[in-house]
Amino acid sequence: MHTTLELQRRQFLAGTAAFTLGFSLGSPEARAQAASQQVNSWLTVAGDNTVTLTIGASDMGQGSFQGLAQVLAEDLMVDPARVHLVQGGPTMVNPAPLGSAINTVGSGVTRNNFWKMRDAGAVARETLVQAAMNTHGDPLRSNYTVVDGVVRHSGGTQYSYGQLAAQAAQLTPPASAPLVPASAWRNIGKPLQRQDIPSKVDGSAVYGLDTRLPGMLFAVVKHCPTFGGVLSSTPGTPSGALAVVPLEVAAGTARGADLAHNVNAVAVVATTTWDAMRAARSLRVSWKLPSDAAAMNSDQILADAKALLQNAPAYAAGGANPPGTMYTVEASTASADLALARVDVKKLDATYTLPYVAHACMEVLNCTVDYVAGVRCDVYAPTQSARNALSITMALTGMAESQVHIHTMMLGGGLGRKAEVDFIAQAVQLGMALQKPVQLVYPREEDYTHDQYRPMAAVRVRAALDAGQAVAGWAYRNVSPSILGQRGVPLGARGDSQGYEASAELPYSFGARRVEWVSHTALIPVGFWRSVGASINTFAVESAINELAAMAGQDALQFRRARLTNPRWLAVLDAVAGASGWGAPLPAGTARGVAIGAAFNTIVAMVVEASGSSATNVKVKKVWVALDSYLTVNPLNVEAQIVGGVVHAINATLYGQQTFVNGAAQRKNFDTNAMIRLGQMPLVKVVVLPPPAEADRTVAIGGVGELGVPTFAPALAGALLKLTGQPVRSLPLQPNARGSGG
Repeated sequence: MHTTLELQRRQFLAGTAAFTLGFSLGSPEARAQAASQQVNSWLTVAGDNTVTLTIGASDMGQGSFQGLAQVLAEDLMVDPARVHLVQGGPTMVNPAPLGSAINTVGSGVTRNNFWKMRDAGAVARETLVQAAMNTHGDPLRSNYTVVDGVVRHSGGTQYSYGQLAAQAAQLTPPASAPLVPASAWRNIGKPLQRQDIPSKVDGSAVYGLDTRLPGMLFAVVKHCPTFGGVLSSTPGTPSGALAVVPLEVAAGTARGADLAHNVNAVAVVATTTWDAMRAARSLRVSWKLPSDAAAMNSDQILADAKALLQNAPAYAAGGANPPGTMYTVEASTASADLALARVDVKKLDATYTLPYVAHACMEVLNCTVDYVAGVRCDVYAPTQSARNALSITMALTGMAESQVHIHTMMLGGGLGRKAEVDFIAQAVQLGMALQKPVQLVYPREEDYTHDQYRPMAAVRVRAALDAGQAVAGWAYRNVSPSILGQRGVPLGARGDSQGYEASAELPYSFGARRVEWVSHTALIPVGFWRSVGASINTFAVESAINELAAMAGQDALQFRRARLTNPRWLAVLDAVAGASGWGAPLPAGTARGVAIGAAFNTIVAMVVEASGSSATNVKVKKVWVALDSYLTVNPLNVEAQIVGGVVHAINATLYGQQTFVNGAAQRKNFDTNAMIRLGQMPLVKVVVLPPPAEADRTVAIGGVGELGVPTFAPALAGALLKLTGQPVRSLPLQPNARGSGG
């Protein structure tokens, strides 16, 4: 939650028994505005020597809290275990200060705030040292050192941070401060244990679904089964329920066929969630379906995509450019078409298809609202976008920012779905209607059938090998629905970056290249999903590279080595080759595949070892991953994130898909959305390339949370190509596998 100042900032700080540093992101003007209006981002050193860091990021298991504390502790020169982490709330100040509302998306929390957190720690340290200098009376900075939160004078006198906090609170912090050199790092890059794990093990961690308020009611949502459908009339209240409340698509949350202000759902309210679920199952609702529902069939959507692979009107500057438009992402001076038309080349013409995929977070969507008309609105939500939650709550209630309080709860998984605020908008509507505390929950079936899915895609790759086995031409076209377009973001000449992510500017020595993206016309709601476009394009790109290697009669890894032009990519590829023992003899019926790619400024290469005679009985045995993210804060956390990403990728590659008939999602629970079991989990080995001797803040740091996903599918496809001689061009591999409901 934010704190609004009613007195001068200096007076406030001087009146506390602690040194509190407010630091914000963005321009100096924005920082000055934030400081003058609100104190939203805190680094507090208290008189008892405790250090408190307020973090606006969401905890969905990715370890960002611990990572930022570890970074801060380096330049503050304290033990990270002494840093207490506090969840921050959002503010509408733009840009938002660090501790108030970071959108937890794009593997960006640590990489986007690494240097800012370091600067904050260094500035706080030097302010505390200045307090010691003032106390001791020696103005020569070189006579003071800091060790573990204690400022020591060369004469032997020492002061703890706690002793200095009150005086430091009255000083003006310096504009900047020197950072600890990489050679002296004690925390960054070290495998430190995370503070959040014990509470998650013993059950004391509080997630969104754990929220309980006095007098709280419980509700579940029931949507129109068909996207774009609207409520014909409000049904009567069924037995066991207290009320049935219509819910509309809030402005700003409309996606695909679900249009703003359409009443597309009802909430069934009861005294317990179970009673609400039972009542909702018995509820009979009359819906008016959209006239174009028949176009929202999986077969039709794929057929439309394949047609757009062949022919789509080109983007026109200043034109309408509706869905179905083709955007040129990149094109070399040399013509890819001429290279592909040569008669002296071997040609690949392959189409790769991927389905819509649900997020399937273990914690279903939920939000608790306590609304008091004209007074306040408290929202308890497991959200990746607290600021957006604040914004939409203000819009729906008409309340001022000071009256709205967003409590960011722990997330039982987010994966991009909880960056959306549609479920929060529904809960706020419900709270306003009931004017009692109420928790709105999506039953698993609603979570699966009213997701904002990872887009489907059809990708055509045409490539040519000349007599020397060089890639003489490369033409790539991806057809997929636009995530940004569905959010009203204007698309420029290159189209949607989420659509062509990981397909452009590849460091392969292609003689001539052209990369295109086409916005699909389908109206199924789509959204951000773990690794987003990279999960689609890396599969297509690297599967095509594997097929070209086979066409050339060359080893898949060596084929890449000979054509990669970026030394960092080569180093990562060599690292995974060494870790996996690439090239060593394997048992009969076993093969290895390889893939490499990049996203969020991190390069990842993967080797997958598998056995089996077909895609339907393939068994993943071992996985090796090498990555270069430039800097690594905590290698234990990196390993955990990569292994988790591999699990996510296995599920998507083998089983993941959502299908549609007349706009209605067909796969509704885990029984038709299989997940791997413990006995299917392969051994995963992660190798992190070492950081540079001295960090350069002008070099982009990479993210990690999503990077275990993109390279798995093409690496497994490469192994299957060796095992069966047949390329894998369509996912999932086992679409009819059955799981268990839940």
